[in-house]
Amino acid sequence: MPILDQNKPIMRFFEDITKIPHGSYNEKELSDYIEEFAKERNLTYKRDDMHNIIIYKSGINGLENSKPVILQGHIDMVNEKNNDSTHDFTKDALKLYIEDGWLSAEGTTLGADDGIAVAYMLAILDDTTIKHPPLECIFTVQEEVGLFGAANIKKEDLSAKRMIGMDSGSEGVTSVSSSGGRRTILTKEVTFESNTNPCYQLKLSGLLGGHSGGSIHLERGNANKLAFRMLLNLLKHDVDIQIINVTGGLKENAIPRECNVIFSSSRSLKTISRYLEEIYAKISEELEFSDPNFCYELESYPNCDKAISSQVSKKLIQLVYLSPNGFKARSLAIEGLTTVSLNLGVIRLEEAKLCCYFSIRSPMKAAIEELSTQIDVLAELFNASVIHTADYPGWNYDPNSELRKVLADVTLEMFDRELVEHAGHGGLETGIFKGLIPELDIVTLCAITKDIHTPDERLNLESFEKMYDFLVTVLARL
Repeated sequence: MPILDQNKPIMRFFEDITKIPHGSYNEKELSDYIEEFAKERNLTYKRDDMHNIIIYKSGINGLENSKPVILQGHIDMVNEKNNDSTHDFTKDALKLYIEDGWLSAEGTTLGADDGIAVAYMLAILDDTTIKHPPLECIFTVQEEVGLFGAANIKKEDLSAKRMIGMDSGSEGVTSVSSSGGRRTILTKEVTFESNTNPCYQLKLSGLLGGHSGGSIHLERGNANKLAFRMLLNLLKHDVDIQIINVTGGLKENAIPRECNVIFSSSRSLKTISRYLEEIYAKISEELEFSDPNFCYELESYPNCDKAISSQVSKKLIQLVYLSPNGFKARSLAIEGLTTVSLNLGVIRLEEAKLCCYFSIRSPMKAAIEELSTQIDVLAELFNASVIHTADYPGWNYDPNSELRKVLADVTLEMFDRELVEHAGHGGLETGIFKGLIPELDIVTLCAITKDIHTPDERLNLESFEKMYDFLVTVLARL
């Protein structure tokens, strides 16, 4: 039984999408659906080996000879669910429900990010009554795991120099820039030796965390950095430490909220606790306003017969303690815009290696290179190794965007307010396309959503319809 009004194309297409599993790396079935859609309507399309699809449609109803426009969104969604959910993201349809005008999925993410864009593009491609210029509709994959699909799009497959991205913005709000970035992995090889000392587990929690693109300027505590700062304080008090295991953070682009370190020491639980309490008091004072619920636990841990030597453990602690992290610089041209940052998002002990995963962000390539060099030098000093990977370009603010002027006019007419320009520090696929086509004029739009990437994700249905009408109106002006 359909939940959404099937007489409204955007509702029908969105509900169809929710019936098809399409988490990152599992987009093939949804890509098949989009390809079949194009075939049934005799629309020209291209599909690559990653399952990105570009569908082309001629201009209609008086705009046949207008300059082409790119419409773009990604087809993968974040697969998150509540602990009590039995949903299988590889085969199950999402279970939709409506409450107070908001669409949600039972116990799981909804995929409005970026199912909104997919539904909008399919509806426009299906409609012969509206007015629009020639369209190049790009459906990308693997956005949520690193913008990988967009990076595989070929310049020769596109002719447009104008683009409407539909993965950021809101009613009356458009993005005007995005950050470039890089993933960096620092690794230090370790060896284990016999251990007879008591073992302990240090657990940090209570930090707020957040996305490293959207929250890094808030200077919230990084659990990985704080854990090793606390361990360094133990070293300063002549506490011997032999690291056994480290698990901190979940993703490079998320500020880590928790970090667990298992270690052995000849010192007693009482002694170690006293020194940890000293440094905890200092850190808590520093985090009073950013992370008031920061806390830690130290407890005895079952004895382990293997541990990293004290000498190597000391080097590991110093290495992480000195690793650059956090907010670095803000724009002097756009108020409140972070321009340079990096996030030590994940630390793991993997196969006799301590691995540190960083996300570096800046719209300026030189700033990314500078932070990368700092990590390179640090690695050399500690006889570690570094891999720099997954580079993606940024999108700098264009004060003379003609497309944004059209957006501003329609915003004033439809919403009776000025268009709000939002400059963000997060990475967007628009940056990839700007790097591919430097002269590209870009705007963004989206409907109102809340709590994306969580099982509480929801889409405002009134806004969903309103922003589709807004998009159609904008296209008619081009």
